[in-house]
Amino acid sequence: MVGKIIERLAEMNYYSARAFYKYKLRQSCLKYTNAPLLVYQMGKVGSETVASSLSVLKLDMPIYHVHYLSESLVSETEENRRKYFHTEKYHLLKRPWLYQFLQGEISKGLEGRRWKIITLTREPVARNLSAFFENIEFKPVGVNNGYEIKSDYYGIEQTTVTIDDLSKLMDLFFDRLKHDAPLVFFDRELKGVFDIDVFSSEFPISKGYAIYEGNKADVLLIRLENLNECAQDAFKEFLNIDNFTLINTNTAAEKTYDPVYRKFKNNIALPDSYIDKLYNSKYMRHFYSKAETEEFRKRWRRT
Repeated sequence: MVGKIIERLAEMNYYSARAFYKYKLRQSCLKYTNAPLLVYQMGKVGSETVASSLSVLKLDMPIYHVHYLSESLVSETEENRRKYFHTEKYHLLKRPWLYQFLQGEISKGLEGRRWKIITLTREPVARNLSAFFENIEFKPVGVNNGYEIKSDYYGIEQTTVTIDDLSKLMDLFFDRLKHDAPLVFFDRELKGVFDIDVFSSEFPISKGYAIYEGNKADVLLIRLENLNECAQDAFKEFLNIDNFTLINTNTAAEKTYDPVYRKFKNNIALPDSYIDKLYNSKYMRHFYSKAETEEFRKRWRRT
């Protein structure tokens, strides 16, 4: 009863609500024996599947699912979402609060223990297309295969698109998405936050995963394209989990926008300059073979 009263009092003010939320996170973390595990990667690379598959195992470690921890992005996100305090989107504000809590824990250290991090990579064109749709709200309107769309994330005011004419949506894709997000993620996040440079050693492409050891953390990096075939070996080696099973979640097929998404992928015309920027990158050369890259080029380069 006293706890509920304290929580209600804390919720009366933005700063006390934030502090109380971080306090609860800290108390929850203390229940576990082992160091925290981060499922820490860019969006739309299969992280929901990995996080869900780990959560059902009831491991004796707190598991956090995060997309970024770099100072500038966390601060920017909190500032953009402060308007959600005590609204129906209040839960979105708690994400940057979680990230701030984790930043503090990383800064303090874990009393000699090391963070465990699982991260994933994905072919960047497919990743970008998926990420674009994930951050837009789609509402079928039932007329001419139409959808009302809007997005606070991209600054898209409510407008209507139809499945038969996706030109407006394609323009928004090129104009609003941060297309280099996959290319900069590992340098900005893993190297910037944990001082782990995944580009400093050759990635075993045929194996599909690699393990890196840093001063603060150990990292398991898996290519999404290999996840189904290598997951058991990777999680056995990294966390000593036997018979690890993937539970597929947050797939496009489950979403309202799936018919639009499928047609969008099959019809969008990507300029050579766009494909070259992504596929000539350090990121692509490191994680994908020349043969794989050529196959991806053929897939997206249409007349």
